[in-house]
Amino acid sequence: MDERVLTAGKQVLTALEKAGYTAYFVGGYVRDTILGREVHDLDVATSAHPEDVIRLFARTVPTGMQHGTVTVLIDDVPIEVTTYRTESGYADHRRPDSVAFVDQIEEDLARRDFTVNAMALGLRGEVIDPFGGQEDLQRGVIRAVGRPEERFAEDALRMLRCIRFASQLAFVIDESTFKAVCKQAETLRHVAVERIQTEWNKALAASGASRAVQDVLTTGLAAHMPGIDELLVTCSTDWKPVAITRLSGLAERWAYLFLSVEKTERVSAVLRALRCEKKLIQMCGSIVRIAQVLRTRPDQREIGKLLVENGLAVVERAATVADVLNGQAVLVDEVRRQYEQMAIHTLTELAVSGADLQRELARRGGPWIRETLMALAEEVNEGQRSNERAGLLIRAKEIVDVNT
Repeated sequence: MDERVLTAGKQVLTALEKAGYTAYFVGGYVRDTILGREVHDLDVATSAHPEDVIRLFARTVPTGMQHGTVTVLIDDVPIEVTTYRTESGYADHRRPDSVAFVDQIEEDLARRDFTVNAMALGLRGEVIDPFGGQEDLQRGVIRAVGRPEERFAEDALRMLRCIRFASQLAFVIDESTFKAVCKQAETLRHVAVERIQTEWNKALAASGASRAVQDVLTTGLAAHMPGIDELLVTCSTDWKPVAITRLSGLAERWAYLFLSVEKTERVSAVLRALRCEKKLIQMCGSIVRIAQVLRTRPDQREIGKLLVENGLAVVERAATVADVLNGQAVLVDEVRRQYEQMAIHTLTELAVSGADLQRELARRGGPWIRETLMALAEEVNEGQRSNERAGLLIRAKEIVDVNT
């Protein structure tokens, strides 16, 4: 974590305490600090009410007054400060119907999802841990605070968060917590697709991705996750895609799933249903398409064509996926070796451009331009002709005359 953020957070706690309030760091910061993991977020909980926080600090933003949240700016570093609160009534399985401010940090921690997230850390290093979060961290267990059925009824997304935390921390899920997920899995349908997508992609990107896939199948959550319901519908609950963790990128892991269950034609439909970003959809689609070709062990000409069309980076990523699926480690080296031997790596390296072809051949634009440039690049890479402008233009005319 940026040292400026931690310094700003401590200044906030100090100012609140000097004003007579109690205040603590809460949430993921406490969990990850105890585990010695890299910390990304820093949140503060306090007995001060929002209007007190606004009065106390020079620069604030009323981020969510109805829920007691004010963002304090210390030297332009934003620190989110939230008043201790309890919540009640979750008619939509997502948000509390009412919020009440309270005076004790223990009451605030009781509304949180899992014991490992229900701890508070004071300015002098004291840990407030009323639900055994430290013990669960030591045991490697994700356990709901109180009755898991109640926590999941409050926000159905917590069921998927439970699997995500287990995947990220390499923890196991407490038995009663896991049973509650199985029992209430269908309530996930109340959750916005975007929230499901965020949690699932975090779980899939983590070190326990294989276990996460198995958990959403075993608990029944997969049937209520848009896109995932179609992708994994035919998979057995015993399926363990262990090799997926040999891949480091999210797009590669998605591609592995599509190729494993042989639904390569559904990449766009599934990822769109889950509201994934366009960039991820396109990359996953490219990796799947190229990996399919590579798994057929194409000759050098075909690999060269893939490299010119897509670039080394994408073909390498696809080769990695194909190698993992094939249980080998040969394609990545083969792709790199051929790339180093190629005279033309991209169409822009040719001595003629699309504009040159249009002008010299007096033709309108169209797919013929790229097709002709690809043919020229292929012939240059195969050593059939040199990358020289005059010769390429003559050859381009021959290609176009044959094809029209």
